[in-house]
Amino acid sequence: MLLDGCFVLRRLLKYAPAGGHQDDGGDDDDDRAVRFGRCWVWGTVKRDLLLLSNQVPFFVVRRLLKLLIRRVSESDDVHHLLHLFYLSVDLPPASSSAAHHSSSSAAEPASELLTWWVPCAKELEEAGVKFKPRTEHAGGARSFLDVSFRGGALEIPPLQLFDYSAPLFRNLVALEQTYPGAPGRVTAYAIFMDCLVKTPEDVRILHRAGVLLNHMNGDRDDAALGFFSGLCAQAHTAAGRNYLAGVMEDVNRYQSGRWPKWRAALARDYFTNPWVTTAVVAGAIGVALTIVQTFYAVYPYYNPRN
Repeated sequence: MLLDGCFVLRRLLKYAPAGGHQDDGGDDDDDRAVRFGRCWVWGTVKRDLLLLSNQVPFFVVRRLLKLLIRRVSESDDVHHLLHLFYLSVDLPPASSSAAHHSSSSAAEPASELLTWWVPCAKELEEAGVKFKPRTEHAGGARSFLDVSFRGGALEIPPLQLFDYSAPLFRNLVALEQTYPGAPGRVTAYAIFMDCLVKTPEDVRILHRAGVLLNHMNGDRDDAALGFFSGLCAQAHTAAGRNYLAGVMEDVNRYQSGRWPKWRAALARDYFTNPWVTTAVVAGAIGVALTIVQTFYAVYPYYNPRN
């Protein structure tokens, strides 16, 4: 633990902010990596530092840091480096100004029988649901987990998928599975996204909306399809612990409404075939012309000219 703690501490201090113990870039290890064409090695090391199996108790790193810096802020609630990263990407604690949230802003209903399912993206789009990216500057997203549903628009913070995203998310889910006190929001988010992404068309819908940005190699649609289902496989979560239950209930309620159901049926039965669509449009134009012709034929009879 001493050796691993020193290694972790050295990597953290190398990227410390100016005024601390930031390295000036003259790292012999980095120089050798560049010299032998292994510039990617530290990216791999940083990802390995977030593996659940590679974690060093945080009190070891903190005790070593005290030997270098006298003033070290205490963080007894942090277990290890992965836990610290988890806290940084999770939703922040609710402030007094945001103590009250409706179900549409990712609030958890009091009931223990929470909703865990929503239709896929294509079915929601057919029902008139719009997908919008929710960012910090537009909509006030506090994390990639901050999903909301307002006025028929499902707002989801943009998520970029890379080849290393799957092991990173798996370790976050594994952390929630092994720490009973973890809120379980990453697992609930993965289940929610797995509901939305069931076919390649669902992936394309979310991509066009700027919600799911896939940078993975290979067949991107297949990779994105298997991404969330792989996270949810064999993941257990409490029945009464779904922070997105309110959003899911609102989405299901909207999708099951009379107008969205009629619109979805119309889109599914009449507008999937271009010839049928052409016939429907031509028929509508014909009916409109007939009405106009009838009006001009009847109008002079009831309003004769003097």
